[in-house]
Amino acid sequence: MQRDIAAMTHVAMFEAINAVDPKFVPYTDRIEAPAGSSADAAAASAAHDVLQALCPDQSGVFDTALEAALGRVEDAAARDAGAAVGRRAAAAVIAARSDAGAQRKDSLFAPKVPGEYVPTVPRIGSAIATMRPWIMRTPEELRPAPPPTLDSAVWERDFEEIRRMGGKKAKDRNPEQSDIAKFWGSRDVRIVLRQLVSRPGRALVDDARFLALAEMAWTDSYVSMMDGKYAYMFWRPVTAIRHLVDDGNPATEADPAWEPLLGSTPAHPEYPCGHCLSAGAVGAVIEAEFGAAAPSIVLELENTLPRRFDTPREYIDDVSESRLLGGVHYRFSVDAGRDAGMALGKLAVERQLRPLGGAD
Repeated sequence: MQRDIAAMTHVAMFEAINAVDPKFVPYTDRIEAPAGSSADAAAASAAHDVLQALCPDQSGVFDTALEAALGRVEDAAARDAGAAVGRRAAAAVIAARSDAGAQRKDSLFAPKVPGEYVPTVPRIGSAIATMRPWIMRTPEELRPAPPPTLDSAVWERDFEEIRRMGGKKAKDRNPEQSDIAKFWGSRDVRIVLRQLVSRPGRALVDDARFLALAEMAWTDSYVSMMDGKYAYMFWRPVTAIRHLVDDGNPATEADPAWEPLLGSTPAHPEYPCGHCLSAGAVGAVIEAEFGAAAPSIVLELENTLPRRFDTPREYIDDVSESRLLGGVHYRFSVDAGRDAGMALGKLAVERQLRPLGGAD
């Protein structure tokens, strides 16, 4: 559910704003907005109703925020008309996603025989793997080819690379590479989006559509990654390096004391890389939206080196490389996730919220 909330909220706001200022094909049915309706009131009302429906325990917070937002619209008639449009947009999006499966619980590990202990931690992401996507036709539409076999040259190469570069005590990783790994280790890849809105020459509906596409692609990236992870059930580097048994490859050796730089490894299967898929999806939407005119992204946060990305691909590659340097993904998993993510971002722009009239 949490992965779907942001997308539903942004799509509802887009639907409301686009009804007031029609420029793109809506996600749901077209909403007729009375002339003079306030787009700001429409967006605020749409966001409020979606969030209140999905997070009712925080309804007081949402009510206060809506009251403040509507209070800034001085024209009462425009405010009331816009708010009504927003309510309709929210209801339409909620109805469209009611059967998406976002509320399903992650499955538990099952015992092989009665009485046998199994971990009680849910199989994280197993429910997301079957959720109805926003962009893809099915969860497996962009599933990458299987990971390499353990007797292959690719496995030998990538096993050795992450053992050498991704460990906590790695000698070949330089300080800048360590910073890259730690920076993205606990950060949402969508952190870059806030710098790309409210730019000169762009209308409110343009930004609403851009954010809606980015959120839909980001949500679908989780569906795609979890589909692949549970389809292939490939072992994590920490498992392979510490407990390597006879993999049929004489060039690989176990290292029982090895630890990944990031310390903990996500509690779900390895392949494909999830951060890579998410950054690829968001980055491809950015590239499609701005093209060669994509503004540089600068991230300056405490206790980390400043980062500057002059192109969306630089951002995608930085996030992707961080997962190898952090010791949680092999190179082949990084590449597969990045490529699937970029394909997903391109599909988002091709399939959803197209300009009216069919031309950019």
